[in-house]
Amino acid sequence: MDDPARFLRERAELDRLEAEAGWLSTAWRMSEDGSIAVDLDMTIHGRVFAGRMTYPAMFPDSPPYICPRDKSERWSGHQYGAGGPLCLQWRADNWHPDVTGADMVRSAHELLSTEQHPELPNTVPSAHRLTEGQDMRGAGQRFVATTGLLATWTALPLPSRTRLKSAIVYNLGAVVMFAAKVADAQDVLQDVVDVPEGIAASLPLFSLSGDGWIFRSEVFDQRQSVESAEALVRVLAEAGFATDDVLVQEAGKYKARTIVLLGTALPSLRVFLIDSGEQPELLEHRIVWPTPSDFRLSEETQRLANVRVGIVGLGSMGSKIAVSLARSGVRRFLLVDDDYLAPGNMVRHELSWAYVGTHKARAARDALSLIAAGVQVDTRTTRLAGQESAVTAAAALKDLSNCDLLIDATANPEVFLLLAALAKRQETPLCWGEIFAGGYGGMIARARPGRDPNPLAVRDAYHAYLATLPDAPFKNAAGYDGTEEQPLVAYDSDVGFVATALTRLAIDTALSRDPSEFPYSVYLLGMRREWIFEAPFDTRPVAVQGHGWERGEDAGSGEDRHAVVEALLRMYEGQKRADADPAA
Repeated sequence: MDDPARFLRERAELDRLEAEAGWLSTAWRMSEDGSIAVDLDMTIHGRVFAGRMTYPAMFPDSPPYICPRDKSERWSGHQYGAGGPLCLQWRADNWHPDVTGADMVRSAHELLSTEQHPELPNTVPSAHRLTEGQDMRGAGQRFVATTGLLATWTALPLPSRTRLKSAIVYNLGAVVMFAAKVADAQDVLQDVVDVPEGIAASLPLFSLSGDGWIFRSEVFDQRQSVESAEALVRVLAEAGFATDDVLVQEAGKYKARTIVLLGTALPSLRVFLIDSGEQPELLEHRIVWPTPSDFRLSEETQRLANVRVGIVGLGSMGSKIAVSLARSGVRRFLLVDDDYLAPGNMVRHELSWAYVGTHKARAARDALSLIAAGVQVDTRTTRLAGQESAVTAAAALKDLSNCDLLIDATANPEVFLLLAALAKRQETPLCWGEIFAGGYGGMIARARPGRDPNPLAVRDAYHAYLATLPDAPFKNAAGYDGTEEQPLVAYDSDVGFVATALTRLAIDTALSRDPSEFPYSVYLLGMRREWIFEAPFDTRPVAVQGHGWERGEDAGSGEDRHAVVEALLRMYEGQKRADADPAA
């Protein structure tokens, strides 16, 4: 203890309590970890409670705690498990340094005297409220109940017996179960609408699939004691259900089965697993209920679900944008990147070592499949503006032309030229951005048909604006499209800052907000005092002007277009006749 005066005060206060009380005996000691402790023998209603009060290193800024010396003993309902500390009048949430160890001992004596009274035991009301997370810490078996699943189950008739498919994910400290599929009225298994595809599949997340049943009956409104698989079968039989496919043996072992009981209301829900083995072990799962926000989706989120976003470049910038868009409500993606994830990418990439050696586009697809239900991801490992066959390049561009929004996350000028041309031809909005080498700042930009100059005009106006400024200390950090990244180009947080801003710009663009939250087409973003930036988070909007999205004169006159249409119709009719008469 680094406060000698406080140490002497603690000893004096405890000595005074021991002399006055008559029920307390103390012995000071040093714990094995070097902390100061006091062995306490408290005689309460003829029983000696042998405890120990430990002063933590942060005392008096954090409270001492009292535990049984015998770690198997459970003294009170206000105790953190057998052998754990008592939850007393003063705790971490209401502690102040003026409270002494003697005060803590008095509080323990009062608690145990009330609860352990031989004739008039009384319950001590708890002032300590645990969060749901704290309450869940001791639950090793958990079941995640999603809003879509609960809606499906509460729509089942009373009584009913319905098949289900479960998915079990093994994590450190918890085994988590999901219902992946539920049978419909025709006994056909259907996906649970709000469980991500990646959860129910064996990959990318390692999960085990299982079979089971949900039994719904008014009988289950009354919560019955179910301590074994045999007891569960008995409860089901008494409710009038057939149980022939509940306890099933195969090759001397019981087959694993998920069994769900549900009454008329959701609080009756109980989930069990009959584990596989020579003896049928029964495991009841704690329910992870949905939060209130899970029950509603914003109108914008629903609109984003119908937008197909094409992202070219799934490196450090593009991977963050893809994940963030999926969390924001986008459900349809086309991901294009020819590169694979290397160990050196881990300093900035959104994904982890779990995907090293995998092509970035496919790894990002798997990551998105674990974020939200209904995500549809198409991938192409094509290098745009690179050495690819004409057929492969044309197929990738055709696929990109079917997107509602394009995002260039490559910082590659050749790729930008190609996407700009595609965007103008298809009248598709295009967003892009870059990190300035060294991580001192970045740029985000967009071009929307009918509202901004075309992409090339925005780029040219941006470069014209740069020409009016002092020379930048570094050029932009090229290579975010999958080529070798320069070491220490920027921290992950620097890339994340620009990626977040570009994601916000992309969402605003996808929703065609009017008025837009972003009145300018280009923004320079500062992350530290350097170049033109006067402070971190200094944002410089850039007003740009230039040509619109209309075709030039070289697109042809009305007569030319009419002639082309007639020629194409003649070709089509000729092909139809040839197909109808192979001998022709």
